[in-house]
Amino acid sequence: MAEVKIGILGAGGIAKVHTSILKQDERVKIIGIADIVEERAAALAQEVGDATAVGNIEALFDLGVDAVYVTTPNTLHVEPVLMCLQNDIHVFSEKPMATSLAEAEQIKAVAATSKAIYNLGMNRRYASVYKRIKELIDAGELTPFLANIKMNRGELLHPAWTANPQVTGGFLYETPFHLIDLSRYLFGDVETVRCEARQNISESELDTFAILLTFASGMVATFVTYAHAGWSFPFESLEVYGKYSTVSTQELEKVMVSLGLNQAAQIHDFYQRSIEDKWGYVEEDRLFIDAIVNGSKPPVTAEDGFRSIQLLEAIMESAKTGNTIDLGQKV
Repeated sequence: MAEVKIGILGAGGIAKVHTSILKQDERVKIIGIADIVEERAAALAQEVGDATAVGNIEALFDLGVDAVYVTTPNTLHVEPVLMCLQNDIHVFSEKPMATSLAEAEQIKAVAATSKAIYNLGMNRRYASVYKRIKELIDAGELTPFLANIKMNRGELLHPAWTANPQVTGGFLYETPFHLIDLSRYLFGDVETVRCEARQNISESELDTFAILLTFASGMVATFVTYAHAGWSFPFESLEVYGKYSTVSTQELEKVMVSLGLNQAAQIHDFYQRSIEDKWGYVEEDRLFIDAIVNGSKPPVTAEDGFRSIQLLEAIMESAKTGNTIDLGQKV
């Protein structure tokens, strides 16, 4: 394939992140921007430079796209993703894969029979701080026994739709889903889930979660996430503990690595790198285009994405029932 013709469905903020990256890839041509708000589609099309503004995904198909980026709100991912796969058009879906296990299973089934590539956008996997932790684990320099995961939001006020579970699918499907997925990516299969949750401030959903995860490796992790913490730094962090070892992050800016006794800790500071780069967007987009052009494996497959939805739904089941959920029995 000489040039990958890309269409964008949904002209919001995350769409602009992806188009700014894709414009710099000589293998790519963005040919269409679709949004139900005509002015937004036109504005992003103009920003891209040579794209056509349209109103829906069918119009993107008519333009002859090879792949579509689905950057619509969370609860509006499933239908366009299925349409792409059923028409053998490659699709990059922003997270989450779906906002129910049944819909995620439907995507997984259709992706398995489609000639097209499905990829789920989980940029945290490629964020600089978390890549460093993954490298240490894979190299055997860090064997994790315990982790403490934190992913808070400051508020659900701006933008207003973040407080609407009809749009987000629920608080866990918003920002916390990144680290729910990352826990699997870094530490392997989750065996059991236990969650205590409360509805403290939000009018229509649970907003406070304390989660205990056990892994097939024997590792244990705690995960706390709260929707209304205020934007105090760091609202996102990960601490991993091994044999005389600690690795900890502050946001997506810094990672501290201390391996062994009587050794100086190393600080990796990514502050000066661009957000698109240090947050992992550049790499996930490159790997998706690589998969289309070279036939390599996409970064996050439908099967992989389904497992993260399964974990999130197990957390919610435990929160609602008070039971410990055995994920081994759900495979």
